[in-house]
Amino acid sequence: MGVRTALALALLLGVEAPADAARSGPERPPNFIVIFADNLGYGDIGPFGSKVHRTPNLDRMAAEGMKFTHFYVSAGVCTPSRASLMTGCYGQRVGLAATDPDGIVLRPVSPNGLHPDEITVAEVLKQQGYATTIIGKWHLGDQLPFLPTRQGFDSYFGIPYSDDMTADKRPPGVWPPLPLVEDERVIEAPVDRNLLTKRYTERALDYIEANRDRPFFLYLPQAMPGSTKAPFTSEAFRGKSANGPWGDSVEELDWSTGQILDKLRELGLQEHTLVLWTSDNGAPTSGKPDDPSLGSNQPLYGRGYTTAEGAFRVPTIFWWPGTIPAGGVCQEMATTMDVLPTFAYLAGAKPPDDRTLDGKDIRPLGFSRGRHPNRMTIDSDKSPCDPFQASR
Repeated sequence: MGVRTALALALLLGVEAPADAARSGPERPPNFIVIFADNLGYGDIGPFGSKVHRTPNLDRMAAEGMKFTHFYVSAGVCTPSRASLMTGCYGQRVGLAATDPDGIVLRPVSPNGLHPDEITVAEVLKQQGYATTIIGKWHLGDQLPFLPTRQGFDSYFGIPYSDDMTADKRPPGVWPPLPLVEDERVIEAPVDRNLLTKRYTERALDYIEANRDRPFFLYLPQAMPGSTKAPFTSEAFRGKSANGPWGDSVEELDWSTGQILDKLRELGLQEHTLVLWTSDNGAPTSGKPDDPSLGSNQPLYGRGYTTAEGAFRVPTIFWWPGTIPAGGVCQEMATTMDVLPTFAYLAGAKPPDDRTLDGKDIRPLGFSRGRHPNRMTIDSDKSPCDPFQASR
């Protein structure tokens, strides 16, 4: 067993590294990439049963990595789901389950956002010497105190909220044109939504190249399929799928994923990088099982934006060649809230101990050897979305 493999196994399993590995000196901690699709359903990609969308890169990713079939988000809508990924906590714990005057998701020019006192996964990794960036949709506050650059990210390139929150949805002057933000400055408004996936991908590839020699955290929350009834795609993918604009956007996301994995292979970083691919919540769906034009959560019940299984359970793949065994399937329950504690331990850090985290360290699940006791959470905080929320 090589030194890198021995240390990776020890990190993933949460055990002490072999003595011979430890004697060889410090090993570079893994890079982390989180690809977070927007409103993409459980049945929208090939590894989870889609027969209508062509996703060869995700098919390969699943074959080389591990599918998590019971992976959950903490909410069926954007803002609280994303807050949980960043903090390891339920949206209720960090004050983003519902806000006044926004409701269940933050709106443009909202006075609310992720409180600067919260600790994000980016902040944990930054303290370990990681380069950190977000390329994509933030949706945790668009005012200066809440921007990613104030939350542990070195840089930011993307839209600050959902792609459907455009100026025409409100009376003139209430909402601004959908902005593209770089760090803390609007560089385009309105942004061309057709080019978001393509531009995000190009930025991500440049970032990986620029940081190839140091540990990095790349958070890539894609804008698509998004919140409109006709998702946006670049010309190369427009009208090319068998499922209209929704399918076009899914297939462009698959292309984007392939570009990123190929870049890691090209640079020899594939065995040094853990990639997590998942979605922020389920698809809105058309309401008809035989009509996937607004996404598919099959075989799960329900649609996104609700408290049904189809809103909370999302397609998820973990990929780390040489560490996570190829073709694995994990049927244990895990959540996006587990990302912060798990990444912290893998980076050689410890999760924050001055606050309550709802996420768990799921390193043992990377080999399907470990099990977690069944975790049941009930949220009775009545929100405008639903009078009762529960996920098992």
